[in-house]
Amino acid sequence: MTRGLHSDVVTELATDDLTLCDLLNFQIGNTTYYKTTAYHDIVFDGNTYTADGSIIGIPSLTETNTISTSKMTINLNGIDLTFVSLFLSNEHIHKPVNVFRAFLTDNGAIIGNPYEYFTGFIHGYQIEETNETTFIKIEVANHWSNFGMSNGRRTNNNSHQKVFPNDVFFNFTSQTIADINWGKEKK
Repeated sequence: MTRGLHSDVVTELATDDLTLCDLLNFQIGNTTYYKTTAYHDIVFDGNTYTADGSIIGIPSLTETNTISTSKMTINLNGIDLTFVSLFLSNEHIHKPVNVFRAFLTDNGAIIGNPYEYFTGFIHGYQIEETNETTFIKIEVANHWSNFGMSNGRRTNNNSHQKVFPNDVFFNFTSQTIADINWGKEKK
């Protein structure tokens, strides 16, 4: 895929002194978060990408000329508990993620325009806690990963509460003793 790099970026690539950073935006609930791997906050496309040191890993991707599922894991460090609770309450399911790559001048300004490195959706997550910090590994995948997805509700209490907030039907499903043979005649 041709990136259509800005001519200033092409010129910068010819030098021996490259400084690049990643710009990450992702949505949890109704809020979009903007973070960067740069050493200072960066304004891009009208949004401020915060340099809080929380991004500890955005892996390299290999592009192919075939249709395939691209997945990667973005590692965040030092996340507060409010952020963790959004993941635990399923506010992340199939929310958008965008990663841009930018080249910086010696003064920290963006050269040309950042290019879109990855676009996809949150596919899953893992939370790891230590005595000092909390890590979240956000698993993201491109739109091809949901090609065969069936939309609809799940048979669990959280999904049911979104549609019927006062119905506690699924709270008692683990207490069912007898097998229920749906659609079969009673013997």
